[in-house]
Amino acid sequence: MADTAPVPPHAPHHWDQRDDVTERLLHAAAEVFAQQGYERAGVAEIARRAGVTTGAIYTRYRGKAELLLDAVDHHVPDQIERLLRADHAGESPTEVLASLGAHLLDDLPTGHGLFLEAIVAGRRDPELAAAIRRRVEDEDARLAKLVDEAVADGLIDADLDRLATVRLAHAIGFGMTLTRAMGLDLPDTASWTTIIGRVLDAVAASAPTPSHPITESSTDHEPGATP
Repeated sequence: MADTAPVPPHAPHHWDQRDDVTERLLHAAAEVFAQQGYERAGVAEIARRAGVTTGAIYTRYRGKAELLLDAVDHHVPDQIERLLRADHAGESPTEVLASLGAHLLDDLPTGHGLFLEAIVAGRRDPELAAAIRRRVEDEDARLAKLVDEAVADGLIDADLDRLATVRLAHAIGFGMTLTRAMGLDLPDTASWTTIIGRVLDAVAASAPTPSHPITESSTDHEPGATP
């Protein structure tokens, strides 16, 4: 199947320009790619499910790879995107990072499978692989900005390598994507939130030792002791 290029490479990613046909195409593409895989998925089948002709696809996308990328972008959880792109007024960077971690349990019926499909397809398609890498690097930059803000606010240990911190965040996120794709059990929200909190505590800057630390004896007195 030959690719054509009637539109600029980044045109499909202008969210405010989506029309009803594009929305239907993206939902149909998500279904077909997830069910049949990138290699077997046909443009004609995607068009049929969307109720349009293949011409509707080629007036919007240069080919199947670009359609897959836009479908992946479309199914990224909105809340996570908003958290990464927002200015976080009134929230500390570590609070935002905690929210990102908590939202990894959000229900993503198609998005996680699409992302994995795109990664696998990219192993045989250098252009697709490069596009996926650019999207991950965009997220890297946003995560790095949060880390820098947290370090500047004294919330994350400045001695920790920024790239290592960002990679840890991505490793957790990608790991949850794989967990979902394999159909493994997910923890309950409370348990997951506790674990995310412990991870953030582990990278936190060391708090200064209080000059008069409170000990258990301040609240729990030995029998016979004077309060």
